[in-house]
Amino acid sequence: MFTLYLQKYKSLISKINYISFGALLASLPFPMPFIHFFWFIWIGSWLLEFRYLNIKNIKCNRATIYLSCGIIIWIAWNAISILWADNTQAAWISTLRYISLLTIPFAGIFGVNEHYNWYKCIKILLISSLISIGVYIFTHYWVINYPHAIDKHSLRAQIDIDWLHMDNLLLSIKHRMHYANLLCMLLPCSVIAYSKKQKSLLITNIIVTLIALYLTGSRVALIYIVVLAVITGYWYILRKRKTWVKLIGLGVAIMIVAAGSFIGMRLHPRNEGLSMTELTRVDESNIKSPAFEPRFAIWHTALEHPKDYILYGLGAGNATDYLVKRYEELGWTRFVQRKYSPHNQFISVCMDLGIIATILFALFWICLPFNFRGLQRYWISCLTCICICSMMTDVLLGGLEGVVFVSIMLILSFIFPSIHTIEQTKQISSKQEKVLPQSSNS
Repeated sequence: MFTLYLQKYKSLISKINYISFGALLASLPFPMPFIHFFWFIWIGSWLLEFRYLNIKNIKCNRATIYLSCGIIIWIAWNAISILWADNTQAAWISTLRYISLLTIPFAGIFGVNEHYNWYKCIKILLISSLISIGVYIFTHYWVINYPHAIDKHSLRAQIDIDWLHMDNLLLSIKHRMHYANLLCMLLPCSVIAYSKKQKSLLITNIIVTLIALYLTGSRVALIYIVVLAVITGYWYILRKRKTWVKLIGLGVAIMIVAAGSFIGMRLHPRNEGLSMTELTRVDESNIKSPAFEPRFAIWHTALEHPKDYILYGLGAGNATDYLVKRYEELGWTRFVQRKYSPHNQFISVCMDLGIIATILFALFWICLPFNFRGLQRYWISCLTCICICSMMTDVLLGGLEGVVFVSIMLILSFIFPSIHTIEQTKQISSKQEKVLPQSSNS
């Protein structure tokens, strides 16, 4: 009875699963409630497909085994740390959030249904992101030019908005780090999705994306956008040449990254007056200055007493509570009110789980691209670059939005090989069909 029921609605559930994944991709550039909704629909419909009950669906390879082991160990380590965590509620919430990462190995091992199409998924993401850029710019224009239509208690009254600091408005809608991460992934998406005959579309898309990245105000994005360009150039231009040419190219790439990062950082409006002096001093004289960067003070505070957590950590999700207590001791009222997190994923992991977990966590991300081949490795290298750079300045996996972003990008990497092969097969078959009628006529 159950089997007949499953067969009857299998096609419908498969379509719902694919549509929800497309809707999830389309919602990524927009506020989090939309992402939550489609994320849970996609997970639920994937589970209802019962692909994991069919042994024929199992596809084990180096990448899926590596990710499965890494994610399971990560979740287990967080779960065990609940035993010694002071704030067990925060530890449980953190662990439950990471359980969402299990969708990665499940989708990799058992796969997705036949409706999935890599190129359609990528183009949905590209179109949605371009629409979001237009929506955010229009919203910015409306707030600036029609302040009488905005209530005094709303955004216009709270934030000093101008075109040079569009990030002030964007930050109130969507976190600039997550939006910048998504925009940066559009560059490898564009390179892969567009064919050689669509160079004008590719260039236009890249230019619009770069302008949007600049407007987000994400300073770290200015750094890894150059790194992505270098990875792309190195992958496509130098991959078939001799080793010594690759080494020279890599050296030149490093210099380009350094120069591009420096120039980008100096030109951006958010860095006006940013000084490298007295970065850890926090008082009323400099806390409201545009030159003040709270991250340096946070990192200095977090690393000031490593003996408190260096061996086995404070417990999952307890790093922020530890820092808030330190802020109270130092009299940093603003930091206490905002409950500033470590703003560094590696420091956060060290405070939560200890130094051994931090080393393994870093090695996991560094070694990740080497478990993929071909164009997959290029995709994962770009994703790894973005994730590591984001983790250096914020806690990427500290919220569900970051977890969903990483999960979706890795799931896309799994559907790429099969879909790519199918697309190539279709192109070959279509060419053969065109040739056969001509030969029969002759």
